[in-house]
Amino acid sequence: MTGTVDVPSESSTGSPQRSPWPARVGWSLFAAAYLAFAVVTIATVQTGLHGDPIRSNPDPGPKPYPPFLGFDNWPLAVGLSSIPLAIGLIATLGWLSWRQGKVHWAVIIAFAGLITGALDPLANWATFAIFDPRMLHFPFSWPYVNISPNLEPALSFLGGYAAYYLLNGLGFLKLHDRFLDPVMRRVDWLARRRLVSVFIGAFLIALPINFLIQTTWMRAGIFFYTEAVGPVVQLGHIHFPLIMAVYDSFIFAMVAVMCVRDDDDELVLINRIVRRLPTRQNNSPVTLTRQLLVSMTVGLVSFAVPLAVLAGLREAGLSRPIYDQNPYPTVKVYDPYGHVEEAGKPGPFFR
Repeated sequence: MTGTVDVPSESSTGSPQRSPWPARVGWSLFAAAYLAFAVVTIATVQTGLHGDPIRSNPDPGPKPYPPFLGFDNWPLAVGLSSIPLAIGLIATLGWLSWRQGKVHWAVIIAFAGLITGALDPLANWATFAIFDPRMLHFPFSWPYVNISPNLEPALSFLGGYAAYYLLNGLGFLKLHDRFLDPVMRRVDWLARRRLVSVFIGAFLIALPINFLIQTTWMRAGIFFYTEAVGPVVQLGHIHFPLIMAVYDSFIFAMVAVMCVRDDDDELVLINRIVRRLPTRQNNSPVTLTRQLLVSMTVGLVSFAVPLAVLAGLREAGLSRPIYDQNPYPTVKVYDPYGHVEEAGKPGPFFR
């Protein structure tokens, strides 16, 4: 791999263009720093509450619901399964890049997912997401990650987000092309706007699938929501806020748009934005560094826009309790505004 991207501009000859040496040095430093972060995370990862006085319930009762499919530790199983998923993704993308002699386009999208994972503590805070304490999580002494109400899963930072969003985005793009694109092409306006068509189609397909995925995770006891804004669907003891189906589907649809390629198998949206950026004379506007930075920016914006909406709804005080019993009796109930206690739910509570 040469660190180049063979993407010709409209005026170039199509030969590969190397990123400037300062960019290559910068990416090397980034890789070293991220590797160090990964090592420290793996070395300090925790499971359980460790007697944390803020979150631990000193007098826990029995679990209110039976284990899903007779297995009682889905949180740990899901956490551990993300390790081979991340390793498999990295190995696959590395092999694809080596085989074609340049960085594979999927690496550019995966990088956006990797960086976007840094917003997950804010997302959990905005959505009142509470995780089973048996999840592998960051230490409670780490300030930023503990913006999350009770804990922040650690492995999402180490490739879990990249794999999750890339694979789902690709899947929804394939489903759109197979089932909805032939229909949408009958509308002239959509036929001439491929990216808009993909966003609409992937979003519509993602809604029911994301609903099924999240409710299954909740049934398995991975997480639950203490409060939410808007309609809530109840399936047994599961209370799922419909706004969360919209939230994730928006992100999935944007990833699907980012994955759209042209006839030369090059990324349409990313390269379109890259070519509009200023560049030095006689230099190709399309380099790996620019593609990675644009992909990261699009990914962060795609995640931040619906996150800002949810955060605004939370801060406006529009959320209400949406569950019957706390499924994690060892954990105090997250109740930052006192809504849960006012609704008569059993405590103790923490903010």
